[in-house]
Amino acid sequence: MHILIPVVAFIAFLAFAPQAAMKFAVWFGITAVVVRESARRVAGADVGFGDAARSVVYAAVLPLLALMVLGGLTGPSGSMTIGGPALAVIALLAASFVGAFMLGLKTDLASSAIISAIAIATSVLLAFLTRAIA
Repeated sequence: MHILIPVVAFIAFLAFAPQAAMKFAVWFGITAVVVRESARRVAGADVGFGDAARSVVYAAVLPLLALMVLGGLTGPSGSMTIGGPALAVIALLAASFVGAFMLGLKTDLASSAIISAIAIATSVLLAFLTRAIA
């Protein structure tokens, strides 16, 4: 049942922006494969494609939730003002990103940090390649 919402969202995305949806699908698939292989090589964990895909989704959602919580705690109602030291905000985002891989892959902190760094590098490289090709 939990897979139904992303599938329906992707079908709607495909209907309204097919070229962007296909780029997103390729990015998501490559990132999930890289996360799966990184978990296998770094942590020695035998994770499937579904667990890797779930951790990529968690890595996209948890930092957004952290920003919403931080904005709700520091700003007035209805605004997205993030106050406080920038280093604390960056640390919160990094912790939520690493925590997403800890939840999705069930690995320890050090392995999840390495896997998240590899996932970030892969995503940035894919973003640059997509901009260069399109």
